Amino acid sequence: MPINITLLINSLEIIKGLSNGSMTRYGSVVRWSAGTENAGQIVRHLAETPGLTNRLMGVPFSPVMEGVNIIGHGLTYHKLIGIEQSLSSVMGLTQIAAGASVLNLGVSIAGFAYMGYKLHQVQQKLGHLQESMEVGFNRLGAGLNRIENQLHTGFNSLQAGLNHIDNRLDTISGQLTYLYLLVEDNRQKQQSLAKAISHIQQAMIIQEIVALNVELNDRKLFPNESPRQCLRTADRVRLFLANQALQVSPELDAELMLNTDIAIQGWAIATATQANLLLEIGQNQEAKELLAQEVPKFQKVADKWGRKLIEDENSYLSTAYRFSNSHFKDHITPERVERIVAISQSDRALSPDQIRRKKTNVDVEFEMSHNSQWDKKWTHRQIAIAEYLDTLSELAARLDSLQSFAALCESRNLSSSREILPDSDAEEGLYVLPAN
Repeated sequence: MPINITLLINSLEIIKGLSNGSMTRYGSVVRWSAGTENAGQIVRHLAETPGLTNRLMGVPFSPVMEGVNIIGHGLTYHKLIGIEQSLSSVMGLTQIAAGASVLNLGVSIAGFAYMGYKLHQVQQKLGHLQESMEVGFNRLGAGLNRIENQLHTGFNSLQAGLNHIDNRLDTISGQLTYLYLLVEDNRQKQQSLAKAISHIQQAMIIQEIVALNVELNDRKLFPNESPRQCLRTADRVRLFLANQALQVSPELDAELMLNTDIAIQGWAIATATQANLLLEIGQNQEAKELLAQEVPKFQKVADKWGRKLIEDENSYLSTAYRFSNSHFKDHITPERVERIVAISQSDRALSPDQIRRKKTNVDVEFEMSHNSQWDKKWTHRQIAIAEYLDTLSELAARLDSLQSFAALCESRNLSSSREILPDSDAEEGLYVLPAN
């Protein structure tokens, strides 16, 4: 193991900096916070031991709603390694969505096993979600049939009434009936076609996920074998899923968001896999070039979704800082708000005074509006939006910090990234690596 790495719990300087706010965790690095002399510069990289990563596979990631804090796996993670809850909070590791749950996106050898595990989870959840959605669509179909029957009855009554009033309206009535049938016919065809396209898209995404999962499992079993086949598969999967994620126009639609979310998470995992394999075999420049190409595209997708989902018909609430209102205090932590701000173009460049004004306007809106406007359904929708955007922001940060890790490997002219990472015999825990 390299001499210049230590367990985080033994790095009092880093813990103190995170606690007093002079340092901030960003992805898998610790940076100097805004307002400090070296703002934005990397203090240390972070890496988990293989044993800890393997243990994370057994940690449940499903958040809990209904009036209690949604803390994701951050607290549990640090209980595993003996760090107090307060550090989990100052590191901003509370309430990170499951999609971004692996700290280094596979920087360590065990990270490949973990990414394979996450892909398998994604694949299983897609199947369960599809079954649940089928039940929902069947119920929706029954409801639509009832509405259709009622509409038919209504149109028949309307037509009869018009005939009684004036026979000269027969032609107009006929046109209205024709237009209704035409719209109804198109609606049914559009629903059927959209559903078929969605299923095809899901099948294609699952096929790519399965292919990468097979390679990751093989890599887990034979870590010292040539990574060429795994590299080729990761490259293909990355290109396909990136294309899927980039071509979508963001909308607050459950099925669209599901498909896009799976594509985005798979894109991040495939990119991280390919980059880390390159770093393992000493192709540091190639890894840097790959990440320099993918990170801006990923950030662009995150920004695009951020802009759309943060947008609100009430201009005062069209800000990520609406999530900081006391209405969400039991559901959305300040750390989550800050991560969402990072992918909100209209918020992340605001001055402290502008932020205060934004928050004041949000508070005034909530106080002056009727409580019925912010009902349970609306609140849950906002919580869902926050979690979705948090995942995007965290994954963007993890990929960006992986880019910094690649630069570290190149600056040290490493023949393999394994030279600077905790090995299988290292004490279990979270380590801090040198900055450069």
